[in-house]
Amino acid sequence: MKKAIQLDPVDNVATLLVDAVKGDEIEIISTNNQVIDVVTCLQGITFGNKVALTDIADQQLITKAGYPVGVAIMAIPRGELAHVQNVRSQRLDIPDNIIEEIIKQMRIEQA
Repeated sequence: MKKAIQLDPVDNVATLLVDAVKGDEIEIISTNNQVIDVVTCLQGITFGNKVALTDIADQQLITKAGYPVGVAIMAIPRGELAHVQNVRSQRLDIPDNIIEEIIKQMRIEQA
């Protein structure tokens, strides 16, 4: 089964360890390699990107490795990619045209 790692128990995202397609069931593992959850991908998510482990509300912090890495700009359902199309950095203001290019280059499916 495909896997993603949750780096800290407080994280609301996990990092994909392989490419996944819509409908794939992903085992979520802890840093001790224990399976702690299974999430169904709602869209294709490539290796190294974040999948939501819970339903994340608009304006909720995105937490990875125990630290906030951004804020949701819309509701993110469990199993969806958490990236530039639905998350903004709290440290760096990425221009809209760059975000659009990232979405295009990564072929991110948008709801």
